[in-house]
Amino acid sequence: MKQLKDIFGRKTSIWLAIELVLVTCACWWAFDPVIITSYVTHLPMNCDIDRIVKMEIASSLTDNERAMAGISFYDGPRRLMQKVQEMDEVEVGCLSYDENVIGFGESFLFGSYYHDGDTIICHYLDFEKDSEIFEAYGIQSLTPEVPTAELTHGCENNNTIIITRSVAMAFFGTIDVAGKIIHSDDMGINLENGQWEPTRRDWQIRAVVEDFRREVYDRDYANVFVLSPGARARANIIVRLRDGIDARRFVQEQERNVQHNIVTEHNYIRKMQTAREASELDLNSSWMGKQARRNLLIAAFFAINVAFGVFGTLLMYTRQRREEAGVRRAFGATKWSVFWSFIREAWLLTTISVVAGCAIYFQFASASGLYEYNGDNHLTHYWFDDFGTHFLVISLFVYLIILCTVLIATAIPAWRICRSTITEAIKEE
Repeated sequence: MKQLKDIFGRKTSIWLAIELVLVTCACWWAFDPVIITSYVTHLPMNCDIDRIVKMEIASSLTDNERAMAGISFYDGPRRLMQKVQEMDEVEVGCLSYDENVIGFGESFLFGSYYHDGDTIICHYLDFEKDSEIFEAYGIQSLTPEVPTAELTHGCENNNTIIITRSVAMAFFGTIDVAGKIIHSDDMGINLENGQWEPTRRDWQIRAVVEDFRREVYDRDYANVFVLSPGARARANIIVRLRDGIDARRFVQEQERNVQHNIVTEHNYIRKMQTAREASELDLNSSWMGKQARRNLLIAAFFAINVAFGVFGTLLMYTRQRREEAGVRRAFGATKWSVFWSFIREAWLLTTISVVAGCAIYFQFASASGLYEYNGDNHLTHYWFDDFGTHFLVISLFVYLIILCTVLIATAIPAWRICRSTITEAIKEE
């Protein structure tokens, strides 16, 4: 109690405390979105994204030329895939006629799926019958009777669907859901009035697979795989490299070789790209990535201003007490005891000020809410979804940032004062 009276008995201490309270509120506002966004975008993808490479297939023929020549759309891409699978670095590969490739940030497709009154907006990807798409992505089956290697085999029903763990738990509360039915609304033409209207479609669940994130900024695991209705105009080869092979180096070393040697009569590999590189580019170009960069710039601006502002104030505040340090040492205090007294006072002043600042910001947060990371369903609950946990974690982060700044700004002049002689300290003042 006496130490508190000594601290706040000085006018300079009161002004410093007010400054730290304002700094706490500003840091809360600036750092909250940066911490949450950084946390989500650095979560694991739950698939082998660092070993995935996409090879974009191109054709020297147009669709009409291919049709007139009687050349199958599938023939060239399948022959290319066979040649790619023979490469020493490739562990497994598959053909994908879907524009949606995990980790590549391309145009995505989604739809509303529902069961027993619950609705979930799911991103969906097509899979070809008898393909190795799940092995290529490294996504594991959670249905014992349908192992990963057999997920795409034996799918005779065009309404076959494979869902993720989170979707299964949200709809049924269990992952033992093979054979059950969920529904979706597809747009179709009403023959009576000629209008486009939603029509109900029933999907039979073949299996459940482990959760994975399509993109680095996904917060939910609402993904489904549906049996492909047929070939599309765009084809890709998705390969999973062998363990220990660096994907970026593979692309750099093999791109020229693949473009010249992995070819058929009418098809060739136009472009290669790693999933990790594509996901980073997509994050940088997306709205979420632009918002994250804006928040980071704001946080950096505040951090720099906080550092300079607090440093300057504390340097002046500590130097003004040079005579006090000299007098205390004249009465027998050691250099270290004087030094640590400065540190203890700085710690106590900072703690009280930050607690007061967080209490003030709490009033604002209670009325306006804390930063929320966007998601369609919020199937997955994170620590920042709970108000209390969110507030405590960010408050602790803000406290540590400000405390480190204050302690450094105090320690530098305090140590210089303690190292000077007693007569110098008193005389200079």
